[in-house]
Amino acid sequence: MKKIELFGLSLTFKLNRKNPDDAELYTKEHHLKEKIIYLFLMIIFIILSSGTSYLKKDEKYNVGDVAISDIYSPKSVLYNDRDKKAEVIKNLMENSKKEYIQFPQIGEAYTGAAKELFNIILENPRKSNMSLEKIKSMTGKVFPQYLYNDLRKMRRNEIVNTENRVVDFLTKAYSMGVIKEKDKIKLMPPCDEMYDRLSPLDKKIADYFLEGTYIYDETRTKNSIAEKVAQIDDQIVDIKAGTLLVKKGEIITESKARLLEAVGIYSYKKGIAFFIANLLYSVILVSIFCPLLTTRFKKYMLNKKIYRSLFLIYAIGFLAYRFVKLDHIYFVPFETILFLLGILYVREFAIITTAVLIAFLFPLVGYDPIFTIVSSLICIMGIYLIEKVTTRQELIALGMKLAVGKFFLYLILAFFIGREHNLVGIQSGEIIVSGLLSGMFAIAVLPYFERTFNILTTFRLLELGDLSHPLLKLLSMKAPGTFHHSMMVATLSEAAAEAIGANAIFARVASYYHDIGKMKRPKFYVENQEGGENPHSKISPFLSTLIITSHTKDGDQLGREYKIPKEIRDIMIEHQGTTMLAYFYNKAKQLDPSVIAEDFKYSGPIPKSKESAIIMLADSVEAAVRSLDEKTPITIENMIRKIINSKIEDNQLSEAALTFKEIEIIIKTFTKVLMSIHHVRIKYPGQK
Repeated sequence: MKKIELFGLSLTFKLNRKNPDDAELYTKEHHLKEKIIYLFLMIIFIILSSGTSYLKKDEKYNVGDVAISDIYSPKSVLYNDRDKKAEVIKNLMENSKKEYIQFPQIGEAYTGAAKELFNIILENPRKSNMSLEKIKSMTGKVFPQYLYNDLRKMRRNEIVNTENRVVDFLTKAYSMGVIKEKDKIKLMPPCDEMYDRLSPLDKKIADYFLEGTYIYDETRTKNSIAEKVAQIDDQIVDIKAGTLLVKKGEIITESKARLLEAVGIYSYKKGIAFFIANLLYSVILVSIFCPLLTTRFKKYMLNKKIYRSLFLIYAIGFLAYRFVKLDHIYFVPFETILFLLGILYVREFAIITTAVLIAFLFPLVGYDPIFTIVSSLICIMGIYLIEKVTTRQELIALGMKLAVGKFFLYLILAFFIGREHNLVGIQSGEIIVSGLLSGMFAIAVLPYFERTFNILTTFRLLELGDLSHPLLKLLSMKAPGTFHHSMMVATLSEAAAEAIGANAIFARVASYYHDIGKMKRPKFYVENQEGGENPHSKISPFLSTLIITSHTKDGDQLGREYKIPKEIRDIMIEHQGTTMLAYFYNKAKQLDPSVIAEDFKYSGPIPKSKESAIIMLADSVEAAVRSLDEKTPITIENMIRKIINSKIEDNQLSEAALTFKEIEIIIKTFTKVLMSIHHVRIKYPGQK
């Protein structure tokens, strides 16, 4: 019992540890949860291990701290120096010329107005109102009355002298140019010095008649500067590993802090934030993917060979991204992992495992959105295209195609996001190289996964379908009749599977091996008997039944010795289902009427897949049609329907998921193939 007191409130709670009983420990659900937990723990451990350096406080610095020692760059990076770019922009703005609008006629107009003012004062000093209105019409401004009065009080020679000084100043000022910026007048040298030497009265008169001949155009100036700023590229600094970044005793500024962060030296607070963010992100992903794996993909996770191979692929993949530098994440052949998942597993499971991979890689690639988006799109393409790959050359070609697609997607996203040009060039090259190598790496490691975990793939099927395989060669020598029968069953099964959309390659190859158990006692099977001698005539029907029914288990045992995948070994056991050996049962019943029918049946199980059911039907049909005296389309089809109906009535196809429509297609296909095999030959003269 735990009790917590806080702010006068008491909180009491009890923690009980749940001890699962033995029955729960041995359930499939318990093992499934354990497997998924181990898988996700491995992934989370690798992700969090990449952030353990965040928590080493003695290596972290904050803005305002004093460096207690020289700080060197731990790695080589291309750093986008924003402060340097800002300084370049500042210098550009300070040194950029301002844009002005020139009005050269203003100088002549205002100088003429000044002359007119003095002329009026000298000739008509009493007509002040008329004089001021005329000056206003010439300049657009009201001449101050007090200045006009001061000029009238002066003697004539003083007025003339004032006129000469003012008009001379205005003439020189306008000849050099008068700048007006935000209602302020600026004189060009040496006119500014000349203005300073004028008397206070002269300055007041000159101020009235001064107007800008160059008017500052703020809009044009800003647009001009903006165009120049837009042409300034990012200031990319190539920082080599070991470069001195901060000297001992130097204060860490904001710009220095950004530089340290770029090379992977974070502040302690930010490091902890990264670690917690990675942990929370991983927990969220586990809560999303765990229900999917425990429900919809339960059978795949409980499959030992699939689970172990997935664990190994994830471990290698995540460790590769864990230790590669962030600037070179595109050099890792990601498509190799994609190819392995797509080839080793069925499509729906490959899609979910690829989604898990990309989602959990996000922290390891520095939360790079371009990598995640590009990889997701390439995976969608790759998972669907990989199903059409049947040769290793096609796999290499697919790697090249995906590399080209990934290259263009990366360039488009990098352009819109605005990634540094130098980094784009390097990573684009890495994408092409890794894409070209991904198919080769997949081909190199795929056989190890196929054989280590005994997983059946298209490539493994093609290898097993080679008639020079040691087990098939042994079958052809020890039981040639069974070998020929298997080839015929393979022809029928492949055609039927292809007709209904099942796995035709698997049906053909599995047919090659379905009767290999007959090699143990080949002479006890009619197709291998020569000279009409039947060994069953010398033994009891009980022993004959035991020998005949044992070929399914013998085949499974022999398949294990030769590392034949479980999917094919399942066909060896299932292709006879639980059918009865009627001949030996009836023979035994004559000897002992109390015999049990179940003792004369195959142990099963019945076919669990469409391919297994097709092979069962093809196996029965091929042997039955061979015994027909007259092989016509009608007799062959009738025989096929009779056999298939008997299998349906005996519940041999109840778990194979075959529809009535598919069964009808199978009948038509079998008939067509068998007629092409047992076609009527033309009799030549002299033949009987």
